[in-house]
Order: sequence, then C-alpha cells, then structure tokens
Amino acid sequence: MPNIAACVLPTLEMSNTSQARNTQLALALSQAIRDGRLPPGSRLPPTRDAASQLGLGRNTVVDAYADLTAEGLLESRGRLGTFVARQAKAVLQPATSLPRIVRRLPSTSTTPGAVSQDWRLGQSGTQLLPLDVWRAACREAGRNLPPSGYGDPQGLFTLREAIAAWLRRHRGTRYEAAQIVITQGTGSAVELLARTLVRPGDLCAVESPGYSRALDAFELAGGTIVRVPIDEQGAIVKEAFANTAPSVFHLTPANQYPLGGRLSGLRRAELAALASKAGTLVIENEYDHEFIYEGQNHAPLAATLAGQTVLVSTFAKSISPALRIGFIAAPQRVADALASSIAAQGLHASWPVQASLQWMLASGELQRHLRRVRRHHATQRDRLLAAIRQACPELQVRGTEGGLHFLLTLGRKELDRKLAKELKARGVVLQTVTDFGGETDEVLMGYGHMERTETQAAADLLRGACAAI
Repeated sequence: MPNIAACVLPTLEMSNTSQARNTQLALALSQAIRDGRLPPGSRLPPTRDAASQLGLGRNTVVDAYADLTAEGLLESRGRLGTFVARQAKAVLQPATSLPRIVRRLPSTSTTPGAVSQDWRLGQSGTQLLPLDVWRAACREAGRNLPPSGYGDPQGLFTLREAIAAWLRRHRGTRYEAAQIVITQGTGSAVELLARTLVRPGDLCAVESPGYSRALDAFELAGGTIVRVPIDEQGAIVKEAFANTAPSVFHLTPANQYPLGGRLSGLRRAELAALASKAGTLVIENEYDHEFIYEGQNHAPLAATLAGQTVLVSTFAKSISPALRIGFIAAPQRVADALASSIAAQGLHASWPVQASLQWMLASGELQRHLRRVRRHHATQRDRLLAAIRQACPELQVRGTEGGLHFLLTLGRKELDRKLAKELKARGVVLQTVTDFGGETDEVLMGYGHMERTETQAAADLLRGACAAI
C-alpha cells in the first residue's frame, strides 16, 4: 500500500534565477523523484502546505504540480491528494534505444570533413547584384501589408503580369497573366505538375541521365517511367514515342541537365510533330537558358507549341536559388488546375519575395542584372577552361556551350571513378553523371557560385587529383 500520510518535502535545490519559480520547483521535484528522495507512491503535501514549507506562492506550487502531472511524474487521486506516480521512474529512465522508425533512417555524420570547394550543381553567386538594388526591391515589398490569408494561389497578379510581358518580349511566347502560376522553385513546380496531372499508369518520359526530381515526382504520382537516352543533339525524341506515346514528356531543351548541350532544331521539329499527333504534354524545363555562350539560343518550344507545352522556369538562378521561387506558364486549363492544387495543399510562394521580384522586373533592374550576370559567367567560364586545360591537358571538358557547369572526363570510366575519389579526398563536394541516372562517372563541376580567386584553386585541385591517378 502506498504511504498516504502527508509528508514534508525534502530539501530542494532551486538556484537557477533565470527560470520562472514554478519551473525551478518542477525541476527540483523531478530530481528528488529521480534520486529516490520522493519514491513512487509518496504523497506530496497539499499545495498550500508545500507553499508554506518552501516560502513560495501557492500558485507557483499549483503550476509545478500541474506540469509534473502532465509529464506523468505525479498523479492526482482526488481528495486523497497528489502522489508520485508509480511509473515515475520509467518516465525518468532515459531510452536505451531509438524508436524503430528512427533506427531505420540512414546514419549520417554530424561532423563532416573539411570542404575545400563545393562543385554541386544548382548554385549561383549573388556578388553581382548591387546591394542598393536589392534593398530597393525589399523596400518595395514593405510598402504594403501582406494579405490576411495566404494570398492568391496562382501568385501575385502584378508579378504574373510582369512575367508574361517578359516572356513575350524576350522568349517569344504569347502567355497572359492568367496563364502564369508562381511556384516555390522549379523543382516544386515539376512536383506540383506531377501531382496535379499524372494518374497511376500514365507513361511519363524523362531524359536519362536527367533531372531526377522529375522522375521521382512521376513515380510518386503512380506514373510509369520511360527513360529517353541523350546524344550530342539532346534527347533522342523518337525513343520516347517508340511504343506507346507518353502522356507527359519532361525535358531540358535549352541546356540539357546534366550533360549540357541544346536540343537540336531537327529534334525540336520531331518533338512538335510527335507530341501534337499523340496528344503528349511537354514539360519544358528551361534549365540555365539564360547562359548560352556558343551558337544559337533557341526560342522555347512553348513559343510555337503553346497548346502542348507547359513551360517551367525561374529568375532565381540569376539572383539566388535561396529565393525559392519559380513559375509555370501553361494552357489556361492547366493553370487553373495548378492554382486549385496550390490552394488545397497550401503551397503558395512567399509573398515578400514575389513583391520584390515584381519590382525588379517592372523597374528593368532584373534585365540589367541579367546582362551583368551573363557577362560575368561567360568570362568566368573562359577563365576556368583555360586554367583547367593548362593544369590538366589530358582532361576532356564537355558541356561548355552553356549553363553553369562542366563535365570532366579522362576518357575511361575507371579513370573517372578514380578522379572523383581523389577529388573527394581533397575535400571537394561533387556529383557525377551516375548521380543523375547516367552510366558514366564523369565529374560535374558547378562554377556559377565561384569567385574569381576560386578558379585557380579549382584547377590546382584537378592537377593534384590527376597526378595521383
């Protein structure tokens, strides 16, 4: 039988003056339970008596008792009073093992080694954006209070108007504001399209190697994947339609991700004919379309195949990927369905970022910034190519026509695998083509975020790695 006689509280240590008194008392009582001075089944004095013993206000004791009762350390038995719970020791006992659902997660190191350079794709620097321009954009976002709810699921109307006008002027499309949907980046845009449009069993064509986020999104939606190989002219379009025509075809025609290069004019015409005949929806992901250094920068497929095409793009790469903002330009029926999905799932893009981007477009500052960024990356690309060729003449560099990354190869898969291993040993964080579903171990070097001083450092790292193979 439990001891139901009223007890005098043991001496309690309450010296942390930075905490509220009820919190101090709760911690002191739990420590007394832990070390056995208040054993399970012990009856605590009524709150009034405890307050008198401790020289505290009664409400302080009431709150501390309530906190410990909620934690399962104390239990109230009505008129009999408050007792140390029988299971108190078990509550205080630290877990000897992680929950099963946690144990099955992969183990990752919390203390990574030193990183000399980060070559992963998708990065860009912000050093070229004048701070006063960015401040002006942010001030513009602060001129008005944000909406009381999440805002228009399709996005800020003035931003959509500005994007539609920009696309008409610079990309040759004929979209209106009602056909633009603002998204949380291009990756989220592709996932939104997959959830909204794809049904279980739909054939979904993707480039291979290609954008793995599209493949994953289609698979998650229940789609059946058709992998389309890549050659020097881009995606081999006829392979996507070799058997049953796909319901949707995601590709990166402006600058193939990750191999680089543009979809040729012949392939574009072939895709237009096959998609129109089969009723295939083309998802045109305009990856790095702003950065073409050699040859012609083709107009988007959406300019001539608007009814069959959904255009996915962003300005964030030119400013910063941290903005997490992109957009979709689509046939009206698709845009309406996407807006409904955003509203239902609460996937609205950040309102202040939208307002800032709208000001940059409307003021012309974004176009001026794009010209600065293009010149910078073209110069950086030439500088880096020269440094690599001098440091490692045996290294072949591919995918140099556009974009913000190169492919590096020694010509044989086993040598490329060794190159990647040596670079990682030197602290380089990198990806290879195999990370994107490809069959080679060519190293990918993303340079969009590099400062000028990092160019020679990258070449030196390659020189050391090549010499070690």
